Formats: sequence, C-alpha cells, structure tokens
Amino acid sequence: MSSRSSLSFNIAYCGIMVAFSVIIMLAALIPSMTYVLPAFSGLCIWTISEQISRKWGFLSYAASAALCFILIPEIEADLYYAFFFGFYPLVKELIEKISPKILAFLAKLALFNVTIVIAFWILSHILNLDQILEGLESFGDAAVYVLWGAANVTFLLYDFALRHIFYAFRKWIKPKFNKKLRKN
Repeated sequence: MSSRSSLSFNIAYCGIMVAFSVIIMLAALIPSMTYVLPAFSGLCIWTISEQISRKWGFLSYAASAALCFILIPEIEADLYYAFFFGFYPLVKELIEKISPKILAFLAKLALFNVTIVIAFWILSHILNLDQILEGLESFGDAAVYVLWGAANVTFLLYDFALRHIFYAFRKWIKPKFNKKLRKN
C-alpha cells in the first residue's frame, strides 16, 4: 500500500483484523461452528495482506493464532485455525502461481492434507480427544477415511469459494474502503 503505509495505519488495521479474527473464533464454542469459523476467521487476516502486505498478514496470523490458543477454549477449532485456515488464504494465490496448474492443485491438496492430518493426530493422540469421531460409529473402521474424504471435498469447495471471495473483495469492498480512507 503506497500512501497509507504508515506504521500507525498498519498497526491499527492489523489490531482491528486480529481482534475480529479472535471474536469470530469465540463463536466456535457453538459445536457446529468448530470447522466453519476458523475458515471465516482466516479471511480477516487475508485482508491484511491485501491492504498492507503479506508480511504483515503472516505476523497478524501468528498473533491471532496465539491469542486463540490463550482465549478460546475450543482446542479443536484453535488447532484447525493455526494449522490451516489461519494461513491458507495468505498462501493460496502464491501456490496458484505454480505451473502447470495441476501441480498447483496438487500442492494445495497436499498442504491441506498434511496440515489437517497433523492437527487431527495432535487432537486424537496427544490431547486424546476421542469425541472427534463421535457419531461416525456406523462407518466402523472406515470412519476416519469417511471423515478425511468429506474434509477433502469440503476443502475443494472452500478453495473455490475463496477465489470468488477474493474477487468480490477486490472489486467491491476494497475500492470503497480505500475511497473512504482517501477522504480522511
């Protein structure tokens, strides 16, 4: 950001977006929101990279992830945010620069699977949260694979939605936001 790249603007904007991100994560205490809200929370952090720089976005991601672990008692949501949803919007377009496109697609899928498997492993083995697979008993031993397959399909939908959210932000929200800032 050229004319607005003052340190005070950067700190204020990052502070506001980190606060929004953590407030969104607070609602993860509602059981059905454990997976949805980390995805929305990461979008707040992405706007920092869009308005200021990717470096500020990553610093804000680290701050918001740390605050989530301190303030949000829903450890499952915290881990999914820290291990994937908090930073993925920041790296999505970088990964998409890989060519050929199939390699970019495979890189995104690999990143998702590696990070989610690590978070799931921490939850199930280190934190011993057995309720993760609760309700999937009818699938028997295949429960983990059913959950993993559903997570991959959901990731593909999320990735597709992000492309359109980024476009909408750049086309409609960012110009209005920047126009208001120029007036002040």
